[in-house]
Amino acid sequence: MNRYSLLIIVGVMVCYELAVEIVDKPIILPSILLIFTELCRIIFSSSFVSIIWVTLVRTMMTFSCVFIISLILGVFSGYFKIIRLLLSPIVTFLRTVPTISVTIILLIWFGRDLGPIMIMALVIFPLLYELIGGAMNDIDPDLLDVCLLFGATHFETFKALYYPQLLKILSSGVQATIGLSFKVMVMAEVMGQSQVGIGQQLNYEKTYLNMPAVFAWTIVLILLVMFFEIIIGYLIKRLIRHLDA
Repeated sequence: MNRYSLLIIVGVMVCYELAVEIVDKPIILPSILLIFTELCRIIFSSSFVSIIWVTLVRTMMTFSCVFIISLILGVFSGYFKIIRLLLSPIVTFLRTVPTISVTIILLIWFGRDLGPIMIMALVIFPLLYELIGGAMNDIDPDLLDVCLLFGATHFETFKALYYPQLLKILSSGVQATIGLSFKVMVMAEVMGQSQVGIGQQLNYEKTYLNMPAVFAWTIVLILLVMFFEIIIGYLIKRLIRHLDA
C-alpha cells in the first residue's frame, strides 16, 4: 500500500467520523470505535471460522463448477457456430433477466441452502461464458488462414492462437468475477435466510438493528474478497510465467 492510498483511507475515515458526529444516531451511522469493537468480537468468536468457511466453500465450489462449464461451452462455441447460435438466446436471457426475479424464483424452487448456489451460478455463468466466447471469437481470421495453409491440427491452432488469448482475457476477468461471486452469494444467503454463512449473520444483526455488527461483517466480506482477488491474481501471473517459460 503506497502513501497515497493510506492518505485516501485516512481521509475517508475522517469524513466518516464527521458524518457520524453530524447524524449523531449510532443506529444509522455507528462510530469507527463501535465498528472496530464489533469486528474484534466477531473475529474472536468461536463460530467465526465455521461461518466464513460455509460461505467460502459455497462460493468457491460454485465458481469452480461454473468456470469449468463456461470454459468448455465457450471454447466449443468458438469452434462450432451451431453451438454459439444455440446458446446465444439462453445466455442473453440469463444476462438480461432481473437478478431479484431470479433470486426469488430460485429460492422458492431450491430452498435456502441450495438456492444461493443456483442463484450465483446463473448470475456468473453468462459473464464467464461471454468472456471466454469473446476471446475465442476475437482471433484474427488471417492468422487462422495461415494455420490452415500450413496444415496445423485443431490442437496446434488452439495452442498457438486461442490459448494465449484465453490466458490474457481470463487473467483479469476471473479475478474480477471472484469479487462479484462473493457478493451474489452473500446477497442470496441474506434473502434466503440461510442457516449458516455471512449472509445469515448479516440478516441476524439487521433483525436486532445492530448496525456496528452489520458494518463489521461488511468489512469481513470486503477483506475476504480482497484476499482472494490477490491470491488468484498472483496464481494466474505465476501460471502465465510458467507457461511462457
